[in-house]
Amino acid sequence: MRDCARTIDLCDNIVSFTCTPSVLASFLLSLQKKLSLQHIRVNANLTYEQSQLFAKISGLRSIALDTGSPYVVDVLPKWIASVKTTLMNLTLFSIQELNDCILESVLIDLPHLTGLHVINCTKIDHNTVLRLTSHTPELRSLSFTSWDSPRAAGSIINGIITPLRRLRHLTIDSHHSLSPTNTPGLWTSFIQKTRMWSAPLRSITLRLTEKLVIADGFIDELLNAHDATLTHIALLNCSLSLESVRKICRRCAELERFAVSIPIRDIYSFAEALSRSTSLHTLSDVSDTHSSHGTRVAVSKPDIRTIMGIVPNLRRVITDERVWTVRPPGPSTISVVVLPTCGLTLPLAGMQAEKRRDGGFRLELKRKTSPPTHWFMPPSKSYQY
Repeated sequence: MRDCARTIDLCDNIVSFTCTPSVLASFLLSLQKKLSLQHIRVNANLTYEQSQLFAKISGLRSIALDTGSPYVVDVLPKWIASVKTTLMNLTLFSIQELNDCILESVLIDLPHLTGLHVINCTKIDHNTVLRLTSHTPELRSLSFTSWDSPRAAGSIINGIITPLRRLRHLTIDSHHSLSPTNTPGLWTSFIQKTRMWSAPLRSITLRLTEKLVIADGFIDELLNAHDATLTHIALLNCSLSLESVRKICRRCAELERFAVSIPIRDIYSFAEALSRSTSLHTLSDVSDTHSSHGTRVAVSKPDIRTIMGIVPNLRRVITDERVWTVRPPGPSTISVVVLPTCGLTLPLAGMQAEKRRDGGFRLELKRKTSPPTHWFMPPSKSYQY
């Protein structure tokens, strides 16, 4: 630890610092007066004295706090006020002492903030976050948690004072004490708002605590509002009908990344539904293979072969432990694959013909690594789920 702290102390041009274990206190002195430091992501479980020292770090463009002690919460308003001219992105994750008064005193100083992510802070619900976006009208990226509440669907939507017309990324993390029976009304209400604002939404991530099949009607609502702009869709702990998958892939002309639970027992039909997209290049299986409801069969290599062979420009499939990647295509050729199981005959060109060369797919297999950012953040080109 001492050697690591000394190394940081010697790095005058450090730009980004990430420390997710609870050892930040060991580096606080080394992080002082780092004029190039712009991005910080830390586990902020600090004492009073440590929090005071932490709040002296200045010039930051991005702050992400993974948990935080009451002392850190207390210094937040003063600290954020000192970096308000540079700060563009603020992430507050699992900070249990954060309350609406503190959050408002923080956001009132950040009218030019472009990214706000408040997830799993139990004293902050969606009502509070959406009400306080009136202080941050320039938001391009927004994430929040919704908790069980009779107000969850309608009343808070009317509390949004300023339209978020620049919004490009949205994450809604929905928590339910009981298993939901319908798609959360908040999802529909908020999508209707983004449509009214003409927000150019390019990325959306929706998550439930209890698994649910998303209604086709909600998918229609989402596509009617944003099919022309969406490039990334992630539906976590959710299932979709094949018809909804087909609609998404057919209507989202710019869809590049799709994270969804892969139905192992209906791979051919699922792949055929995905094949309606000619822009999709990355598919992520977000099924819970460690579910308490029973062990789920993992996506197998033959399943990967089937999907890769049918979806036109798919280059990467990410599963629970692995990343499968297709090698770059060779000269464009035409081939045909016949799937007797479901009676499909599909033309394969370019990349698909290359995939099937020598009687098999030319795939590269790598071990999946840990993501550099939280699941609710805007998608990175370098890493997906």
